[in-house]
Amino acid sequence: MEPAARERLLDTVLAELGEDDHRVDLTGVLNAVGVSRADFEEEVGDLDPCLSAAYERLTQRLDAAVRAGCQLAGAEGGWPEQVKHGLDALLAELAADPRLTRALVRGFPSRGDKEQRRYQAFVESFGPMLSAGRAYAESEEELPREVEALALGAAEAILFVEIDAGRAGELPLTSQAVLFSVLVPFIGPARAAHEVEKSQLER
Repeated sequence: MEPAARERLLDTVLAELGEDDHRVDLTGVLNAVGVSRADFEEEVGDLDPCLSAAYERLTQRLDAAVRAGCQLAGAEGGWPEQVKHGLDALLAELAADPRLTRALVRGFPSRGDKEQRRYQAFVESFGPMLSAGRAYAESEEELPREVEALALGAAEAILFVEIDAGRAGELPLTSQAVLFSVLVPFIGPARAAHEVEKSQLER
């Protein structure tokens, strides 16, 4: 199978998983991308490894987009700026194809415990990117060990509401709320609000 055909296959099978019923008509997918059943079985084997490969490809792309976004802030931009640019990049990627986004957060994880753990591991992989926020905290007390998870969970809750309401294509509109939710466990509401206000002026 040609690389381009494989990429079309992975995108299409994951996009179908992102439809409302989270079901995949493999025959329909193969017909849509012009891949024979024999070539599919030789290259991928079955639906489960195909979905796994597609999910891996999507999460790697999102991870790369976030890291590239963080780098836009530059070394002098500071942690809040890095978070802002990383979130903007992530929200733009998620909004670009709502079906893939629904597959990412709902369709794939709904297939079983293993898939749910894959999704959770993807979310938690952003935790180390937030750890630098600990140095920005003004409190003399050490932040809780779970502060990164708290920040990620708050942002995730906002995104879930929008995605489940059918507004995945409008996720960039949540950027200020998501930014605030990520910053506030580290630097408190007043400073987080100030950083959000700064981000508004920069747009």
